[in-house]
Amino acid sequence: MTFNVAFIGLGVMGNIADGLGGRHPEMYQPCCHADVYEFHSRTELVAGSTRAPERQALFREKRFGKPVYSDYREMLEEEKPDIVSIATPATSHAEITIEVAKFGVKGIYCEKAMATSLAECDRMIEICEQTDTVLMINHQRRWDNRYIELRRLVELGNIGNLQLIQISIGGSRLCRSGTHMFDLALMFANDEVISGYGWLSDPDNFDPGGVGFFETQGGIRLFADVSAGMNHGFQVDLIGQDGIIKIIDGGFQFEYWFIDQSSEFRLMSKKHLPLNYPIRSCWLNAVDDLLNCIETGGRPRSSGYNGRAAFEMIATIHQSHHLGKVPIFWPLDDRNFRIES
Repeated sequence: MTFNVAFIGLGVMGNIADGLGGRHPEMYQPCCHADVYEFHSRTELVAGSTRAPERQALFREKRFGKPVYSDYREMLEEEKPDIVSIATPATSHAEITIEVAKFGVKGIYCEKAMATSLAECDRMIEICEQTDTVLMINHQRRWDNRYIELRRLVELGNIGNLQLIQISIGGSRLCRSGTHMFDLALMFANDEVISGYGWLSDPDNFDPGGVGFFETQGGIRLFADVSAGMNHGFQVDLIGQDGIIKIIDGGFQFEYWFIDQSSEFRLMSKKHLPLNYPIRSCWLNAVDDLLNCIETGGRPRSSGYNGRAAFEMIATIHQSHHLGKVPIFWPLDDRNFRIES
């Protein structure tokens, strides 16, 4: 079966994509919503929607004259898509997701951060469950073959019991960049957060950076530094009882360090990670996941629940900062606290 797809928001993630993919385009290209639907064998891109005239013109040029609408509601009525991608700013994700789900589509592929408040996240999940709509949030590393393999190695006990996840990333922006890092921590921890605290590094800025400390039910500690002032790509240390997996150079290099039992001082040795698995665009893997969930009734690897958990970590840092860096317990009581990013 082929699924008709429309999408809302014709910016970088929706339609442009030029320059995305970095040094390893085979891992990420096609790497925007429009490209992946045109490339995938089981989807057909039928239309797009934006209120910006220049982006409407670019869409017509890049997508061979396919219709583009100023009002996404008109697009839904005219095109009746099976799937809708939402690639607008986070401030409109909840409103659009709720409207699209009520229209009766089979699946929604929504950009991150999921929304601007936990109340919005709650409502998005509720409406999609009521309408039997699959809701998927675009935290791409959940479909990246390399990270899937790293998670398997951790689960197999290659570093012993996972105890600590440390993440740092330059560029500030807890919502824009940090949401990927918080979701990555949750992906590896595979556990529920019970509490956290933190502070903002530049609270007066648009989408500020910050620092957060969290603990899961199983006692795994999560630390993320997304402060202003740093300029490096992200780095991750997965620290276990018997070893460490290091993700460095913006996620393009991996190192496995283990305790050398023959060393008198328990020094660590470096070991190569296996590369005997196929690597495919995480975007294509994501669409495969979405279609499978539509057909089977399953939950995608990056569901609304996952997207909400990552956003709850961001909201925890904001709320803790404004309350004097105090611990915040989950689930957060103030669901209406809004992050305008």
